[in-house]
Amino acid sequence: MKYRALWGAAVGGLAIHFLGLGWDVYRHSSDSTLAQREDVLSLGNPSHLMIVVGMAIVAASLLGMAAAWMAERRLGGDGLPGAMVRGVSLPVISIVAGGSIWLASTAEDGSHDHGTTDHVHAPGTPEDHPHDSEGGPGTQDSAAFLVARQGSAAGVATHGHTNGAAAEEDSMGEGSAHTHGIEVAVSGEQLLAAGKFAAAVKEKTAKYIDVREALTAGYVQITPDLPGIAAHFIRSDYQRDGHEMDPERPEVLLYSKRLDGNWRLLGAMFMAESAGETPPSYFGAVDVWHRHENLCFTAGAQVRTTASAAECRGGVFVKATAYQMHVWVEPGGTGVFAHDYAPISPGAFAGATQLAASELRAQVR
Repeated sequence: MKYRALWGAAVGGLAIHFLGLGWDVYRHSSDSTLAQREDVLSLGNPSHLMIVVGMAIVAASLLGMAAAWMAERRLGGDGLPGAMVRGVSLPVISIVAGGSIWLASTAEDGSHDHGTTDHVHAPGTPEDHPHDSEGGPGTQDSAAFLVARQGSAAGVATHGHTNGAAAEEDSMGEGSAHTHGIEVAVSGEQLLAAGKFAAAVKEKTAKYIDVREALTAGYVQITPDLPGIAAHFIRSDYQRDGHEMDPERPEVLLYSKRLDGNWRLLGAMFMAESAGETPPSYFGAVDVWHRHENLCFTAGAQVRTTASAAECRGGVFVKATAYQMHVWVEPGGTGVFAHDYAPISPGAFAGATQLAASELRAQVR
């Protein structure tokens, strides 16, 4: 009878486990950005909790059956050694199993650092490497500018030189040992120009602090609120207006709803005039341009990377976007021209679940 009850509990736990898995699959299919905001195992997620609870019930039932079996057969003998084997082995197994669940719940998924849209840096920038993200517009012009999540403009890692055969010589011809950051080829004039430009962008975009002002001015949201790079609002008539890097005419405004529950202006994005143009370096190594390749934009503000236009069924395929660059106007990031805005990677709050215009219209009604 006791085995029957334990088997019943194990089957019930397995059912809970599979229900949790099914629920989690449904949640991820309904929200394509969910994986970017979750850890490997988040016990605050009810579907993850069901998965863990179900397996815990199964494990407890199996351990109960093992304990009953060991007691019936007097595993280890009738003496003290046998009692110790029966009394210690199962608790140790339980502790190890519980510890593994705890480790999984505290682990971070490295894939959350990137989304799903490849981009490359303009020639002359520190490095070329892929990044990913999701979002999307409804027209090809809008599709041509989508930004992926990005890294910092120029890294500053330290390294040392030591005496020996490979030691570099100082000005006196002797070996030296020292540590310094990575040297960036930038002049004082370029640094001054970069600072003035960043200040001008912050001043000129202040009129769009309220997202409704941006919508009224003709900006249209074409990506969801993405971890690290926010939601992108484009003004298509600024894309080929002859004004490149004009603080008064930013092609894109960047908003996020992650920080405090309200749409918040975080920065702007500037684009080259055409997809084939390699933009000049305005501030030397300080400004880092990038672009995206092989993007498929579909309805519902979604974007993915595809190998060819044939795979972009029902969407708009963009072989290569124009070069583009972020300028963050809010503090707290890793740099004003950085690829990511760290406070929303993934941020204290989940991103917006619907477009700003739809949300504001719903509020008015």
